[in-house]
This record gives sequence, C-alpha cells and structure tokens, in this order.
Amino acid sequence: MSRHPTLSVSGLSVDYPLTSGGLFRPARTVNAVDGVTFDIAPGETLGLVGESGSGKTTVGRTILRRVPSSGGRIQFEGRDITDVDGAALRKLRARMQIVLQDPYTSLNPRMKIGDIVAEPLLVHGLAESSDAARHAVRQLLDRVGMPADAADRYPHSFSGGQRQRVGIARALALKPSLIVADEPVSALDVSVRAQVVNLMQDLQRELGISYLFIAHDLAIVRHISHRVAIMYAGRIVEIAPRNDLYDNPVHPYTEALLSAVPVANPKVQRARRRIVHTGDTVDIANPPSGCRFHPRCPLATDQCRQASPPLLVKAPGHLAACWNRGR
Repeated sequence: MSRHPTLSVSGLSVDYPLTSGGLFRPARTVNAVDGVTFDIAPGETLGLVGESGSGKTTVGRTILRRVPSSGGRIQFEGRDITDVDGAALRKLRARMQIVLQDPYTSLNPRMKIGDIVAEPLLVHGLAESSDAARHAVRQLLDRVGMPADAADRYPHSFSGGQRQRVGIARALALKPSLIVADEPVSALDVSVRAQVVNLMQDLQRELGISYLFIAHDLAIVRHISHRVAIMYAGRIVEIAPRNDLYDNPVHPYTEALLSAVPVANPKVQRARRRIVHTGDTVDIANPPSGCRFHPRCPLATDQCRQASPPLLVKAPGHLAACWNRGR
C-alpha cells in the first residue's frame, strides 16, 4: 500500500468575488469553502454530502485545480499541488479525472463515442497511432459495459445511463488514481442509478481508484462510500466511517439529514422521528459568527454563537464540529 494518501486536503478555502470594489468601497467576497480538511486513501471512496450551495462541488473543482484556492494546501500522491501550473499541471491532470453530473451535456453531440473516449489519449500523447487509440477505446468501452458498435455512434443514440458509462470510460482513459464524481447519478433514472454505482465499485476493486463522490442522495452515498463527510455552509461539520455516521450521527445537522432518508419498511418509516430544524438557511455571503449552523440548531449556546467549533474526535475515526455533542 502507498505510504501516502491519494489525496490530502488541509485547511482548504475558496473565496469568490461579489463586487470589484472602487475608490471608496472595498471589494466584497463570499467565503464559499472555509477550512476544509480530509484525506482519501488509495482505493477509498469518500462521500461528500450537503445541500445545494454548501460548497461541495467547489471543493471538487478546487482539488482538480479548476478553481483557484484562497487558502490551505492540496497534496496529491504525496506531492503538494496547490500552486502547480502550466505543463506540470497538465501532466498532473492525467492522474485526476472528473465524471460530471449530466451525461449528455458533458459529451460533445457532434463527436462519435469513439472519438470522445480517444480524445484524452491523443491530447496527452498516450496513443502511438490511430489504430492503437481505436484498440484502447474498444477495451475501455467493453470495460464499462457498452456494446461493440458504440464507438461508431453519437451520444444522442444512447440512454442516460449509457452516456454516463461513456463519461466513465473517458475518465478511465488516462488511468487516473483519483476520480471526482460530481453527482454522477442524480440525472439518471432511479432504475439505472444502482447499475452505474455498481460499475464504479467494480472498477475501484479492479483498478484501485480513489473516488471523491459528491452527492445529495444519502442512500446512494451509503452504498458506495467507505467514509462520509457532511458539509454545511462551506464547512465540514462531520466526517466518519459510513456505518458509524449513519448509525450514530453526532452533529445536529447530520441527524436532520439522515432523518429525511426514507426507509422501505412502512412500519419502520412510520415509527421514525423526522427532525426538522426551523429558521432560515445561512446566507453564505453574510454568515453568522461562531458555528454557521447555530441559528437553526436546538442545542445552540452562547459559545456556539461566539466561536466556531473545530472538527474534534468524538469516537475513533469519527470527527464532528459541535461544542455540545460527544464530549
């Protein structure tokens, strides 16, 4: 096993400009991601969960160096890549790939599937000839379960699940060690979501890939992830092994999220307590002092309003940012 995590993120912050400022007014920024820290081991899947606007997609894009960070460090396979640019960044991106949410808009409708999957091989000079590229494409498409004639067809002739398989094949072309999967099944029919997730798990076991799996579907996240991190208003509020987090949540926000996940057994579902926190969601452009969840938290104290809680160990491998739980 590698001595280093595949990915190590420490204190990652991202600011977006709201106004450019002027002669008599300062520029304003929004702190979209604030002090995010986590590791992903080789062959591990970390699920990153949060409501819309929590910053989870920004975290993924910043790790891939598509969005500049304003603070913190990013280490990939033991190397600090926070400030890497130019040719070194281009070479690095061969090892870090992304699978996007919408499998149709992420594929060029004017290109055949074979050309789409071959493109990264040709751009990075990994195919010695067009014949070699075609052979590699056939292998990749077969690996993700696409039919033999798929290379000669266009994206519109496939279903959403098949198009996402093409997106996965394109990501695999450069033999990455990390894939950021940004809501990869949320645009698919429920009937095919499990097929795509199972494919990703099979590929992970076969190739040893690490995943950052960004999603809002807690049932899917539990199925695919080894550990789960919960984001709220730009910060990670809890991170733990999958079963520990689902069976014994610590943070009140995590409790509320999990209480909303339906259970197939009607009797169990009726007996469950739905936790609903009142109050408005946080304005990320003007966040409250202290814990960003305190305006909605039933446990909030003066300490919560004044000081932001750090991620602390509440149980072995289980960290949460809460002053009032798991002491």
